[in-house]
Amino acid sequence: MRALEEGKTLKEALNLPEGVELWLDSGGYQALRRGVRLSPDAVIKWYNMMKPDYCISLDAPVGPNDPKAKEKVELNVRTAKLMEKEVSCSLLPVYHPVSEELLERYLEGYSEVGERVAVGGLIPRILTVRNASRKEGWDFLSEMRRRESRWLHALGLGSALLIPKLEALGYQSADTQTWRHKAAYGKIMLPGKGERHITDKDVNFGRKKISEAEMLEAMNIANKLGITWEELKRDFKKRAIFNAYVLHLVSGGEGSLHH
Repeated sequence: MRALEEGKTLKEALNLPEGVELWLDSGGYQALRRGVRLSPDAVIKWYNMMKPDYCISLDAPVGPNDPKAKEKVELNVRTAKLMEKEVSCSLLPVYHPVSEELLERYLEGYSEVGERVAVGGLIPRILTVRNASRKEGWDFLSEMRRRESRWLHALGLGSALLIPKLEALGYQSADTQTWRHKAAYGKIMLPGKGERHITDKDVNFGRKKISEAEMLEAMNIANKLGITWEELKRDFKKRAIFNAYVLHLVSGGEGSLHH
């Protein structure tokens, strides 16, 4: 923080290599979960201090059957238009799964906002165990690709399982924290197979034992990174590095879906 106060950008403070893009989210969703309301002015100030390449508009998430859906869509359109004029980064407005009428409002309101756009509010639908809700989520992702000609970013959906599916739909980028979150719970991610728990600790949810063939696959990846199997089992940081590398692999390395 001191480096930023001294006038450095976040990229300079992090010493990021030339050519690396820096994307920042507003933090609006996490703030709402904690009962904090962020103002557009506060987020604008934050973005202009950090100076990322791309930034996500502050949005009011629209939930399934949300009684305030129309009000939130209007607010999101106004906020995106306001922020785009004030931020130094390239702003991405956010679409949410809404009715056809409200989607038309989004499309009209966002038509001249940003060179790239994002789709959000889909994590509860895509990750739900209810097939109907999951299908609704994927249908909306497909619909957005048909309706939007700009670069499309999928908020929160950049997992090892979902990246190939998003790429097949024509999405250009996605973000995720799964590489870190899964590592914290003792899990590694395998290309096309999802997560596997590998530590000796008890886990209360989502435990799936790694097979012998999967272990050999994981060890082959770990060896390329200079990580031993024992390090992978006991070291959170090594698991996080492993998972981040797997995301890099499933996104096609340098030339495919960004994550």
